[in-house]
Amino acid sequence: MRKKIDIMKNLNLMAPINSLGYGVASKNILRGLSERTNLSLFPIGEPQIESEDEKSLVEECMSRSRMFDVNATCIKIWHEFDLGTRVGKGDMIAFPFFELNKFNELKKHHLSSCDRIYTPSKWSKEVIENEVPNSNVKVIPLGVDTSIFFPTLAADQRNQQEGNNKKFVIFNCGKWEVRKGHDAILDIFREAFPDEQDVELWMMCSNPVANQEVNTQWSNFYKQDQRVRLLDRVQNQQELANVINNVDCGLFPSRAEGWNFELLELMACGKKVVATEYSAHTQYCNSKNSITIKPRKMEKAFDGLYFKEDEVGDWASLDGIKSSFSDAIRSVYEDWKTGKSIDNAAGVETAFKFGWENTRDKILEDLNG
Repeated sequence: MRKKIDIMKNLNLMAPINSLGYGVASKNILRGLSERTNLSLFPIGEPQIESEDEKSLVEECMSRSRMFDVNATCIKIWHEFDLGTRVGKGDMIAFPFFELNKFNELKKHHLSSCDRIYTPSKWSKEVIENEVPNSNVKVIPLGVDTSIFFPTLAADQRNQQEGNNKKFVIFNCGKWEVRKGHDAILDIFREAFPDEQDVELWMMCSNPVANQEVNTQWSNFYKQDQRVRLLDRVQNQQELANVINNVDCGLFPSRAEGWNFELLELMACGKKVVATEYSAHTQYCNSKNSITIKPRKMEKAFDGLYFKEDEVGDWASLDGIKSSFSDAIRSVYEDWKTGKSIDNAAGVETAFKFGWENTRDKILEDLNG
């Protein structure tokens, strides 16, 4: 039987601190847990700091790691294929985010080495339990910072200022990948709006982990349509919230997601969203807060770059459902065009339920249980 620990005293955290998905989750979990524990931080990679407050917090928790509690629980927020190292002799809890429905032997081996596993969705819990039998898995949903992402009047003010020149703006954010449906979004947009000039597609998708050639190929593909605006990556979450509050609708025809932070951030800002009804974001997407398109079949995960021929696992196929995405964003546009409200009040309500405080509290509840 696992020994109960007093997490109000000590906790060890291994996590990346950066602006990518794992880093954003780690920053928010670090902030929440540090309020309730004596947390020792062991960064994975060089920390990337966005503010003075963040710098102070990271430095404080890193300084505590010099005399860490050897017997405290260690939580490692990291990929499922690299869980072999841990801090101390206490329980090791892995917290990976993944997109596919199957694991290769390497991932199974690393996951099976953990005492417990946290995972953000019921979908991913089922995958782990199917692939790594007898594992101890608990759903700990990730979140959104509602002090940063919340509805403003920015979009309405923009429309009033532009008058008859106002545009309906569709937005996608997430690093260039076939997995995220970026090979399909332009076709979906063009089918929905073959000739309309009062609509734009904004893409904030520069991929910091890909080379310049990959980024250029994607950019050139989208430059085919003059109604597409390619946005540079922003420096912080506040700048991203400013962008989101100047769009009207989010479009996410992804084949698979480990959480999809940007989708929930759009909801938090009260924006309509259209997404694939598959993978981790089904944890918070429902018929009230989003328009979801159910895939007709699964297919082998392959993009020739991140997911190659030897990849184990499947993802949702977009075959036969692209027109459904086009119809969905067209319907939001028609409401906007006729003056109907396109506010997503249900999305805002959902975001409050999935605040980072919820993530923190569920972790503490498990550690105290």
